[in-house]
Amino acid sequence: MVGQGVTDIDTLCLAVRDRESRRLISEAVTAYRGGALRAAIISTWIAVAYDIISKARELAGQGEAAPKLFVDEIDSAIEHQAVQKMQRIESDLLQTANEKLLLFAPHEHIAFVRLQEDRNLCAHPAFVVEDELYKPAPDLVRSHIVHALLYLLIQAPLQGKSAVDRFEADVLSTSFPVASESISAFIRARYLDRAKDVLVTNLIKWLIKSTFGADRARFVGKEKLIAMTLKEIAIAKTAIYDAAVPPFVATWFDSVDDTALLRICSYIEADSRIWTWLSEPVRLRIRRMLESSNVAVLKEFSVFSALSVPELSGELLARFDSFDRNTQISVAAENPCRELVGRAIALYSTSGGWRSAEANGQSLILNFVRFLEAQDIKKILDAVVANDQIWAASGTPATLGTFFDLTLPMLVETRPHWQDFVDSMTAKSGGNTPDHYAYPSIRAKLDAA
Repeated sequence: MVGQGVTDIDTLCLAVRDRESRRLISEAVTAYRGGALRAAIISTWIAVAYDIISKARELAGQGEAAPKLFVDEIDSAIEHQAVQKMQRIESDLLQTANEKLLLFAPHEHIAFVRLQEDRNLCAHPAFVVEDELYKPAPDLVRSHIVHALLYLLIQAPLQGKSAVDRFEADVLSTSFPVASESISAFIRARYLDRAKDVLVTNLIKWLIKSTFGADRARFVGKEKLIAMTLKEIAIAKTAIYDAAVPPFVATWFDSVDDTALLRICSYIEADSRIWTWLSEPVRLRIRRMLESSNVAVLKEFSVFSALSVPELSGELLARFDSFDRNTQISVAAENPCRELVGRAIALYSTSGGWRSAEANGQSLILNFVRFLEAQDIKKILDAVVANDQIWAASGTPATLGTFFDLTLPMLVETRPHWQDFVDSMTAKSGGNTPDHYAYPSIRAKLDAA
């Protein structure tokens, strides 16, 4: 058993993908439970051998070259009854599955090598003296069965183009996660935990190239999600990512045309090092486009995602400051980040009407909560007190109530600011603390906290 002791062999058997593999491993389980431990190991090996060949046929049917060659070799040996060739194929089966079919992670290959060694000891008792006749322990047999199930029988084959195509379909599907934690859990379980280094490298390169290629129209609106997925792979497979991405980025973007080049800003937001890995000519092209592109283009390509890059922040903030007020509000709302906190607060502070104050509270304050510090909260509360278009808006108490809840982790630092705020608003209401505009709900939250 694994985890908290809740992994059940019967449950795992029900999850086996191939019907014949399920029948074969069930025979191993029956032998194990009946105390026929050598028979259980032999049956487990039979299930593993069958499933490897079954997966090879599945991959061959998807157009994978190496699996097709392997399947053709098997079929030829069967057709010509080439017994010695079939024996060699079985002897080399794990090596083939590991190196050509890419079915195993390193630790999984080791587990199956041990299974094969134990199977040989069980299947050829005449090769050892009687006193050394192999007697596998029940726990060892169970371990072989569970490894066969977890590492192979219940897993889909992942390899080459078919895996990348499946990955692409997942990313484009409406069910693909959108939160970082969920993306990480999904791609680890479905791809990364069992993937060979070469597959991880191919997935990384596909993620980088997808929104810049000839069929990039398919990925419109998915740019930030793809960049987030790339970031999660970088976290999960850091060594592979750090080895593969710098040289690839340094050369591949030289061939990307101007109509798509600014899409790279979403990737730079996910990993600011990408900017330093670009060739100097590409960096110069990007800077020129940031200076010359109109607002619609800048918004379309989410260029303000790259504000975290020191070399670009000055140019981007200068472009931001050149926009009219409505455009600034729109850009800030779409690109909440630490670099725009001061400007977002300033825009909120100068709200010129009740309805605009309510809208700005949602887009410029609540949107920026995760980037705020204690002094920023003070500035926001001071702005509310100073502007009657904000504090007198009917929706502001609800907005500030949500704001209080979201910033509760900072209350030790911000309590004096909140206390000053409710005292000021009570004074504006003539000392009438229950008054709506004395913000009694905030006072109650503050007292309770």
